[in-house]
Amino acid sequence: MDSTVGQNSELQTRVQQQEVAAKLGQQALETDNLEQLMHDATFSIAETLDNVYVKILEVTPSGDEMFLQQGVGWRDGLVGEATVSADLDSQAGYTLLSEKPIIVDDLRTDERFSGPELLTSHEVVSGISVIIGAVEEPWGVLGVHTTERREFTDHDVNFVQSIANVLAAAITKINAKQQLYEKEKKLKETFDRITDGFIGMDADWTVTYINDRGKELIDFDGEGLVNRNFWDVFEPALGTAFEEQYREVVATQEPTSFEEYYPPLDGWFKVHVYPSASGLSIYFRDITEHRKHERDHALFRTLLDYSTDAVFIEDPRTGEIIDANDTATRQLGYPREELLDLTIADIDTELPTQEDYQAFVTNLKDDGHTTFNGTHRRKDGSTFPVEVNVSYIELDQLERGYVLALARDVTERKHAEERIRENKAALERLNVATQELIDADPEEMRLQTVDIAQLVLDIEYAGLWLYDETIGELDEYASRTSPEIEPDTVQLPTNLSERAWRTFVSDDVDVENDVECSENDTGTSPLRSLVLAPLGRHGVICVGSTQSDTFDDRLVDLVETIATTVETAWDRADGEAKLEQQNSELARVDRLNMLIREIDQALVRAETIESIDEAVCERLAESALFEFAWIGEFDAAGDTVAARQWAGIDGTSLEQLTTSEESVWSESQVVAAVRTGEVQVVADTATDPRASPWREAALESGARSCICIPLVYDESIYGVLVVYGRTPQPDERNVDVLSELGETIAHAIHAVETRVTQQTDSIVELTLQTTAELPLVRLSLETDCVIEFEGAVPRDDGDVTVFFTANDVSPDEVMVASEQSLIIKEVFPLAQQDTASQFKARLADSTLASKFLEQGATIRSLNIDAGTATAVVELQESADVREFVEGIKRDVPDLDLLARQSRARPPDTEQQLQTTFEKRLTPRQQEILQLAYRSGYFESPRVQTGKGLSDELDLSQSTFNYHLRGGERKLLAMVFDLDPEE
Repeated sequence: MDSTVGQNSELQTRVQQQEVAAKLGQQALETDNLEQLMHDATFSIAETLDNVYVKILEVTPSGDEMFLQQGVGWRDGLVGEATVSADLDSQAGYTLLSEKPIIVDDLRTDERFSGPELLTSHEVVSGISVIIGAVEEPWGVLGVHTTERREFTDHDVNFVQSIANVLAAAITKINAKQQLYEKEKKLKETFDRITDGFIGMDADWTVTYINDRGKELIDFDGEGLVNRNFWDVFEPALGTAFEEQYREVVATQEPTSFEEYYPPLDGWFKVHVYPSASGLSIYFRDITEHRKHERDHALFRTLLDYSTDAVFIEDPRTGEIIDANDTATRQLGYPREELLDLTIADIDTELPTQEDYQAFVTNLKDDGHTTFNGTHRRKDGSTFPVEVNVSYIELDQLERGYVLALARDVTERKHAEERIRENKAALERLNVATQELIDADPEEMRLQTVDIAQLVLDIEYAGLWLYDETIGELDEYASRTSPEIEPDTVQLPTNLSERAWRTFVSDDVDVENDVECSENDTGTSPLRSLVLAPLGRHGVICVGSTQSDTFDDRLVDLVETIATTVETAWDRADGEAKLEQQNSELARVDRLNMLIREIDQALVRAETIESIDEAVCERLAESALFEFAWIGEFDAAGDTVAARQWAGIDGTSLEQLTTSEESVWSESQVVAAVRTGEVQVVADTATDPRASPWREAALESGARSCICIPLVYDESIYGVLVVYGRTPQPDERNVDVLSELGETIAHAIHAVETRVTQQTDSIVELTLQTTAELPLVRLSLETDCVIEFEGAVPRDDGDVTVFFTANDVSPDEVMVASEQSLIIKEVFPLAQQDTASQFKARLADSTLASKFLEQGATIRSLNIDAGTATAVVELQESADVREFVEGIKRDVPDLDLLARQSRARPPDTEQQLQTTFEKRLTPRQQEILQLAYRSGYFESPRVQTGKGLSDELDLSQSTFNYHLRGGERKLLAMVFDLDPEE
């Protein structure tokens, strides 16, 4: 019984399932409402199988997910929103890859896949999943699910699969209808959009059909064309391309197209001809305006291609280059076909991505037009700067907007701008350098010239050639190289000096941008480009580069500007230097004149030689022209000069300056001034060899030059003025003025001495010097000794007995030399002490001493050294010095007056004793007493005996004793007698 009931129940379920499937199948055939069909299907399945959940999942276009299109039992909001993964981890995804339905008894234990969140969140346990559509291209999945464990029968599975098949068939039908509708709609739209005329003809050339557009174009008489012979209507077409083309298509059964002018309609037509089994189909279009547009377009294209700017027409949606002119292809290096396959991102480095381009177009639409500077990339990868004018064009006759871009290659302009910037920067650097030149003197300017050229031009080498006016030659003075190059590695052209000279002589700029390099060049950086520019009378500047073709017109102009600037500044500096020198010279002369006036005024007021010396030294030392000064007295005996007055220097420092060995003094410039009577100049104490004995002391005292002025008046020397300058190389005018000052000082001293002589009992002391070959002078030279004159006694026979002392020589040498002399008749050694030996000599000729005595002079000293005899003699105050000197010179022509000085005669002087001696004693008594004294007769023990002396005088012993004692008695009377007159 139970078995029968179960069978009946199962049968009823199967019948119900079949009825539901049949009902839904009928609904699918009758309706195009797929959404309603799916809705009814899900509810019918749920009701029939008594399930909690039913779902229809549609595969999304990506295929990664399935969308919950319809369903029953799911929480609100999930249908139409929820998705399920299409991979193998989900039951639905697993179903897509299976050819058979998927049955799940217990999702919790099923190992084939895991339950998606859609199922697990609803506590699904059992279920059936089948594919909707073909396995190869499934539309989706139909699923049935329960929350309790359930074993589905094959009938249940077949039922669900049958419903899935109904849905798949409905989907296919509805999609097919939709596609057919879309095609019909598209065909209708296409037909509606057709603007061509159409004529259909049969094999007899009878018109069978013409569309409305055809009627508008060619229905001439309004009677219609259908059923009329084509050639009757279009008789003018006979014998034209129209007839030729139509008959060719009929004969070959191959379609063709052509364009031809039809005179009756005064228009151009584009014709497409197609053969058919029954005749011909002709499509034609009036292209008269199109041809005009084409002609205009060709003209416009020609004009565009001749444009110097690149023209681009761009698609604003994609950035694709729709069209471009020839200039664009030339600039970018692409053939037109390749260029039109690119986008703006391929050529514009400023818009490298589609996103960048779209952002640019968005802003362009708002503004309508923009101009910007950018960079375009060529086919070879190189880039160049462009200025781009871009417009967004959207016209009524255009179906969509376009971007029109005009790109101008601004490489030359950029180069020009860069050159302008470089010129501006160079001129600014030159301006700064010029400001520095304004304050520079000519010497600094020479050193700065190459630095300025190298800095302003920013080149590797700059050199300066200077013209030396004194020797007439042009020589390299200085050069500079950039820090990146070692100076020793720069190789100059071998003929650079000759080229510099030609530039200097011609006063023209010399430019060469391809200097030949010798194979023997040792430098690693030979100059390949150079410019030589003249600097007027100053010289030539040369700038060079290790690269060829460096100096274009701009740089050459800049070199000329630098040369002109330097020459102008140099001329100005020379002018200012000369003016400054003239002003300085005028100021110096003015100071010197003021100094001389002050000294002259002091000399007028001076009453003594000391006051003259003091006034002169103090005013010279106080002057800004000189450091210090002193006046010296010449000592002829020692051949030295002793300071008698000074100023501007302390005594200790002066002593260091004037203290030196006697041999050095005799060669000094001070003594030379006295000897020659001419001014002696030591131009630089630091370098002049004559200053070596006193150089250190002079430099420490601030003396850089020295002027020695002899004080000479009327051939008499009154001393020497020594002036020390603060700077080396004293001005010649200073020397000339000081020389005149020396004469003035000597005249003032002479005037003072004359005045003193007239007011007091005085004598005149003279210092005389000669190198005449007198007997004792020759003896001094031959024996290389110093001879000191002791006295002379005239003999009755005209000879002269002379007493002298020879120093630093043996007596034998003197004796030998004397015996060889024709003038020296006899010579006798009298005494010897240390290095000095005393002699008595008989001379056959008068001596220098005797000449002094003959002229009434008193000999104070007479020394002979190295062939020079120096004598100090005294004259009476009334004596005529000039006449005395001239008288001596008649016998001794080379006699020089070295010094003259007036002295007050002291009371009881030796001169008075000498006068009394000569007055009271007879000449014979004077001769015998002097001979005895000089011969050592009065020494103890006696050097010479009375007999020896009498023999020498050729007298008897008694006569000698008579004259000797007579003379002694008169000398004693002069001493002890109270009446000196007796």
